Amino acid sequence: DATLTLLNSNINKEKINIIKNYGSLPLIECFPGKLNQVFMNILNNAIQALPAKQVEGKRNTIIISTKLEDKNAIISIKDNGAGISAINKSKIFDPFFTTKQIGVGTGLGLSIVYGIIKPHHGTIKVESEEGNGAEFIITLPVQLQET
Repeated sequence: DATLTLLNSNINKEKINIIKNYGSLPLIECFPGKLNQVFMNILNNAIQALPAKQVEGKRNTIIISTKLEDKNAIISIKDNGAGISAINKSKIFDPFFTTKQIGVGTGLGLSIVYGIIKPHHGTIKVESEEGNGAEFIITLPVQLQET
């Protein structure tokens, strides 16, 4: 919710429907500022993936879900935007990889996301098909493991 507040000026509520399916999560050991950056980058990408002009009969939607599963917090951010091709999906966490026009992005956002999730002993995966939106699924242990 804090991230959504920060992104409020980027979210046109008339054109983008944000659905929150928050399950009950305990407090987790983490670096909150860093996780905020993760959510910011993924949500910003989701907003940018949605078409500027709504397709008739299809409301631009971002669904944020959380749940507890096997002592892990699972956070899902799913959009119904353009989706990611299979070729691009294998490269999205690579530094400087971008499909955006010049001047729109640096290609570092998802690389940074990956770099933040790793020291949290978590994982991030993407499920997507071109034309059918994308879902980023983050798994974080409730308690950080000893290294």
